[in-house]
Amino acid sequence: MRRCLKPWLLWVSLLSTSVVLADPEPPPPPPPAEEVTEDAETGDETETVEQSVTPEEVPVPPAQVEDTAEEPSRSGYADSTGNLETLDDSDGLRVTVRGGALRAKRGYTPLEVTLQNTESVPRSVRLSFQGYGAGSPATVRAVELGPLQRMITYLLVPEPVQSGILTVEGPDIRPRTNGIYMDEANAIATLVLGTSKAFEASTGIGRAEERATPQVNARFMSAQDAPRELAAYAGYPAVMVIEDVASVPAELWSVLENYAAVGGSLLIARPPRDVTQRLPLLAREPKREVWNPYGFGFVYLCQAGTHDCGAALLASSEERKLQLEPIGPAPSWEPDRYSLRGGEQPLLPNALVPVGRFLVLIFLFSLVVGPGGLMLARRKGPVALLIGVPAVALLTCLLIVADSVLGDGFITHASRYSYTWLDRPRDRLVTASLASYYANLAPDEVQFPSTGVLMAPEELNDWRVDVSWTGGGMVADGLIPSRTYVEWAELAVLPTRARLVVHAEGEGWKVQNALGAPLQGGFMRVGRKEYTLPELADGAEGMAMEAHPEPGEEVVLKVVNPPSSVSRRVKGDAANFVLPLQEGEFVARLGGAGFSPLATLPVQLHEGIHYIRGQVDQP
Repeated sequence: MRRCLKPWLLWVSLLSTSVVLADPEPPPPPPPAEEVTEDAETGDETETVEQSVTPEEVPVPPAQVEDTAEEPSRSGYADSTGNLETLDDSDGLRVTVRGGALRAKRGYTPLEVTLQNTESVPRSVRLSFQGYGAGSPATVRAVELGPLQRMITYLLVPEPVQSGILTVEGPDIRPRTNGIYMDEANAIATLVLGTSKAFEASTGIGRAEERATPQVNARFMSAQDAPRELAAYAGYPAVMVIEDVASVPAELWSVLENYAAVGGSLLIARPPRDVTQRLPLLAREPKREVWNPYGFGFVYLCQAGTHDCGAALLASSEERKLQLEPIGPAPSWEPDRYSLRGGEQPLLPNALVPVGRFLVLIFLFSLVVGPGGLMLARRKGPVALLIGVPAVALLTCLLIVADSVLGDGFITHASRYSYTWLDRPRDRLVTASLASYYANLAPDEVQFPSTGVLMAPEELNDWRVDVSWTGGGMVADGLIPSRTYVEWAELAVLPTRARLVVHAEGEGWKVQNALGAPLQGGFMRVGRKEYTLPELADGAEGMAMEAHPEPGEEVVLKVVNPPSSVSRRVKGDAANFVLPLQEGEFVARLGGAGFSPLATLPVQLHEGIHYIRGQVDQP
């Protein structure tokens, strides 16, 4: 066996030796050469040694650099108007629905429905939209169609409902259903009153390529057919009017003006000469090529023949506008399910679990059932124990129920906070408010005017409110569920008779509080001086004292100073609201329920803090 292995071992050793000789180790690189140079100034010769470059220091050519995950460049706009779909019209009613339209960022998305009665008899039609989820609430609107009438109406769908089923029904009408989805905007969501061709000519923004990421998502509407409710516009960051302002119906222009006042960005491509009369909150001489403050929002007046309107649209930002953002419940994946989203605490102490009282009841229950049960079993026997323990448990449950009834009662508890502009020359106010609610029993349905908007918390996935838009305003059912803490925000433009009356008395000023709420302090500027407003009940009078000279903005900030829990719910910038006071202006802090539409809801108010700014009434 050894004789057979020796030739093979000899052959393997010879083969390995040949491989080593064929591939010798490369010699080390030669030392760097010394380059002799001459100094240009001194003429001395210096030696420059070229440094060797390691592979890690060799620069990589641009073509060999690995692509990084950078955001793709944006260009142009995407038409997010949606597509029309005509349903069956065999029973004399023709229904056309626009699906795939641009979804609102907040508030409500207007779902366009065209109804045409092809017969000479009137019809009652009921539109309803319901999400795909089980038990999803409905959004409805009932309309009346005359003989041979054609109507374009809008069903305002809450923003958390992204898709669902539209149902059209009525007497002597075959029910129709159609699936609808909303187009999610990945750029600046803009509602445009005009055509796409006019939009391109006014802004200089062309249509984006098919696979390119757009800068703007635009939804186009005709001013004659556009919705007339503020809620249809408040959810879009920007609204642009390309059509001639004179051709815009008066009721629609009033809605657009309200949209800008409550915090929207309104762009006017062709501003008329009487723009200050149509937009009364503008300065007497509004600036061009900049965003002009307008209440809580901004207005941009475009220049004819330029593309500054497009640049202004791309530069629009929600961060510079005051917004009160309610906070919704925590999602299921957050560890602390007893707090709100992000770990924030409720604004109402009633919504917090009374841990202390519950621990006392549990401790007493343990004493009675434990040692007390043992003593009962020894004295009365096991039969008494079988009766005593359930009786003690029932008594403990009754005590917990009684504690809840005595502590919370059967009324709605609320805390309310707001910022308000008082437009005294036009007897109206513009308010943005935030409210928190908790009730043992859910209240009845709540009505909301067409000049107001009810805003849900951001990232709310579980919408549980039935909404009806019949009659122009909104009727909400289930707004405050039983034994559930909720927060809502409100935007509204409302008529008012509130005012702050001042008249000279001696060398000072006497103030009469006619604001409809307790005055808790503030400042006013009259005669080029700042005066401190006294604390006054509603309807009371008092003397204003001259304030110490301070910078104008610091005077306002002394009043507008919300609690930390509320300031964390204030998004954007309140720069317009805290500007220095002008002659005849005042800023004050009020108590009470505030001025928003839900302020009339009967509640037990835990806390009410409201900041108001406007003009004083002088004789």
